[in-house]
Amino acid sequence: MKYMIVDTPKGQYEIPLQLIAEHRADYYAVEVDGHEKGSPEYLAEVEYAMTDSYEAKDWILNNTDWKDWYSVAVKINEKINVTDADFFTSSENLSIIEK
Repeated sequence: MKYMIVDTPKGQYEIPLQLIAEHRADYYAVEVDGHEKGSPEYLAEVEYAMTDSYEAKDWILNNTDWKDWYSVAVKINEKINVTDADFFTSSENLSIIEK
């Protein structure tokens, strides 16, 4: 399973990449193109974000806020790599791992 690691001023958190990919597909495949959730087009959008790390990072940074993910994010450590001013502003503070 793939996860996006997010650096926050309160430590590092992980979010299942599948949730981010589905959030993106909800917009592009369902809202924009009018396809059904679960349709081949929807699944293609999910797969695209799952395999292209740029798309997933771009989506989470430029189309969502931390509050959209906090409830599903799991704190994995206390490592502080960003300040409040830098938080959720750069893809340098995001990484994708596979477990």
